[in-house]
Amino acid sequence: VYHHTAPISAFYGLHEGLRLVAEEGLEARWQRHRSNAELFWEGLERIGLKCHVPIENRLPSLTTVRIPGSADDLQVRKQLLEKYNIEIAGGFGELKGSVWRVGFMGHSSRPENVDLLLTALEAILK
Repeated sequence: VYHHTAPISAFYGLHEGLRLVAEEGLEARWQRHRSNAELFWEGLERIGLKCHVPIENRLPSLTTVRIPGSADDLQVRKQLLEKYNIEIAGGFGELKGSVWRVGFMGHSSRPENVDLLLTALEAILK
């Protein structure tokens, strides 16, 4: 009935992703993401940056950071990518140029990744 090849690699990827979630445990995984988000939020405050969304409405896996007036959105993101191999996204629509979208999801939600990004942002924004 279906004459195209199914996306087998996508099925393998889904299987592996679910295996990792089961191995870590769903509750532990949620807590890890929450802890790393809080670490990031505290670090942002420490270096003088603000989150766009009030704390009670924030997602642990995605943070919108207000771009300080002295910073050039594209230049900061370019330096992060070229010097630190870190990619963050800019805002959309009316938030374009005023926020960065930073995701710590899955395997990348690690304290060392949070620390690296905070260190890089602080160095670039000086």
